[in-house]
Amino acid sequence: MNNPEDSKSKQHEESRLEQVEEKIEDVAEVIVESFESAVEAALPPHLRLQAWARRRPVTHVVWRATILIIGTAVLLAGVAMLVLPGPGWAAIFLGLVILSTEFAWAHRLAEPLRRVFNWAMERARSRVLKKEQRAEGKDANN
Repeated sequence: MNNPEDSKSKQHEESRLEQVEEKIEDVAEVIVESFESAVEAALPPHLRLQAWARRRPVTHVVWRATILIIGTAVLLAGVAMLVLPGPGWAAIFLGLVILSTEFAWAHRLAEPLRRVFNWAMERARSRVLKKEQRAEGKDANN
């Protein structure tokens, strides 16, 4: 029936399996921690700060509130600069970009502006190139 030696052997094997499982868990934990620290070291400082803030609910709320305040301030300054001297549209775009780092609605709003900005930049580049080509043509004629 129940051999005491068999039960000792089973207990010893179970204890050995538990030790192996603990060692595997320890090694896995070390690997994950080193991988996380390597990934964080490769990130730019603002993304590291953002990742840190997102780990805890309280800091995440504070992070989002800070982004909301800074982005809104830049956006409102841009609106004011439409009437006052200064780069109004650039500040409005920058405010939306800041807000879009945390808020999907701002990202959706900034996307059409980003396309218009890229179109305007391309148009300005082509005009500059045409002026340079005309100037080179006049220099060659003289």
